[in-house]
Amino acid sequence: MSDNEEFIKSLQNATFKILMEMTTNMNKACLLIEADAKRNCPKDTGLLAASITSEVEMTLDEIIGRTGTNLEYGPYVHNGTGIYAKDGNGRKTPWSWEGVGKYKGRHWTKGQKPQPFLEDARNLNASKVSKILGG
Repeated sequence: MSDNEEFIKSLQNATFKILMEMTTNMNKACLLIEADAKRNCPKDTGLLAASITSEVEMTLDEIIGRTGTNLEYGPYVHNGTGIYAKDGNGRKTPWSWEGVGKYKGRHWTKGQKPQPFLEDARNLNASKVSKILGG
């Protein structure tokens, strides 16, 4: 009975070690994407680039890595707006907006072209991520 318990314990320890290594590798992959996303993110004030972060979550079934921004305007920069919006999901008519500070005054726009800094970072690093994760 003792030998069986030791075997089960060694299996549990090995499984835990593998899961921790996989989590560490997922974190490395996310940080790689995060670094390129920050480098390639359009910069006006630098706030968007500074807001890009990564996180890794381990559930009972999977290890999930996420890289992104929590800024409200992040998706608009990434996916574009107006007539330029990704997948044609933007407003179809021009509109005006009132700027302050550096952008003071009334401005008209048809939208902004997509600048997919996160998607580009993911695609640019796909082979490196695959290698890190053991694929």
